Amino acid sequence: YSGGVGYSSTFSLDSIPQGRVAIDLGQVRGTAEVWVNGQPLGARIWAPYRLDITAVLQKGKNRVEVLVLNTLAPYLRSTSPTNYVFGDQEVSGLMGPVRVIAG
Repeated sequence: YSGGVGYSSTFSLDSIPQGRVAIDLGQVRGTAEVWVNGQPLGARIWAPYRLDITAVLQKGKNRVEVLVLNTLAPYLRSTSPTNYVFGDQEVSGLMGPVRVIAG
C-alpha cells in the first residue's frame, strides 16, 4: 500500500496549561500532517514529529487528526522487481506513543 492513512483521537483538558503545549507523535514512518480542533498545524517529514498546539487548545474536548503519507516503496516492491527498495522503506504509519506535553 502506498498513500495515506488518517488517525484521530480526542483528549480533554480541565483548564489550559500555562506556557507552551506540544504534541509529540513519537515514532512515525512517513510524512505526518496534523490538525487540532480542525486547525491545520503543519507537517513534519522527519523526527522529531513534534508541533506546538498552544494556540488551538480549548478547555474540554480537543480533537487531534493526523494524516501519515508514505512513499511509493511498498507499491514498487509489490508490482515490479527493484533493487532500490529496502526493507525499512516498506514500513509506514504512526507507531507513537502520541503524547501531549505541557511546559
